[in-house]
Amino acid sequence: MNISEDELEQRLRELFADERLDLPPPPEAGTTIVAGARRRRRRRHGVLAVTGVAAAVVAVAGGLTMVRLHAEDGTAVMSADGSSINVKPPENLTAGRQPQTPVPEPTSTQDIEVSAPPAASTSKASQPPSTQPPSKLPPVLSGPLLGSDGFGTIKLGMSETEMAAQGVTLTDAQAGAGCTVYTVQGSGVPSAAKVVVSKAVGLTVVTPNQAAHTAEGVGAGSTKAQVLATYPAAREESGGVVAPATAAADYHFRLDDSGVVQTSLMSVNQDCAG
Repeated sequence: MNISEDELEQRLRELFADERLDLPPPPEAGTTIVAGARRRRRRRHGVLAVTGVAAAVVAVAGGLTMVRLHAEDGTAVMSADGSSINVKPPENLTAGRQPQTPVPEPTSTQDIEVSAPPAASTSKASQPPSTQPPSKLPPVLSGPLLGSDGFGTIKLGMSETEMAAQGVTLTDAQAGAGCTVYTVQGSGVPSAAKVVVSKAVGLTVVTPNQAAHTAEGVGAGSTKAQVLATYPAAREESGGVVAPATAAADYHFRLDDSGVVQTSLMSVNQDCAG
């Protein structure tokens, strides 16, 4: 049987409108729907609670990481489970420091030449420290002082009588042809000494028994170089050095390998010793 489309559509509408096809909901449907909604809500809250606990555990674990900031250089030291890591930010980003301006590199030969240190400074820095000049050595002040004109209170040119008047005694006389050698001692001299007295010009030579020192700091142990540096007009002689003390007298320094071992004062114009 053939029916038109309009008639088919009309019959379908009548079929769908038939109340016998309706399925009424059961009486407990509303309660069941509400209970299901409550279960879904509780399930959602449980998931959120678990998520919160997990987040708290992660936060506590992260809190165990120790971060220590050094205010001095901006270095962060992070340690966890016994290990440590040093983290240092760039110097120009460290708190409390000014960014460093980059130094421009030389762009020409002229820039390189200007920035190079002077050649003289380089040569001075490479030179080894030199030894102390002989003239700068510490002065010798040991032993008695032998002056440029005499020894204690006795002076060149004095006779035996004049020296005795100065509180010294003359002993062990060894007479020669016009000159006599004595040993002098007493309150007038710093120590015992050998002296030579000329009948014509008086006291001409004084040699202390122990190594004496001069006012310029030359004495026992002084080297030949030190003597020559202290007395620029000095000259070498057999066994030592002769240095002018005054225009009328000379120092005679006797030396060995250890330096000066004896010092004498001798008149320049005298007829006893050459």
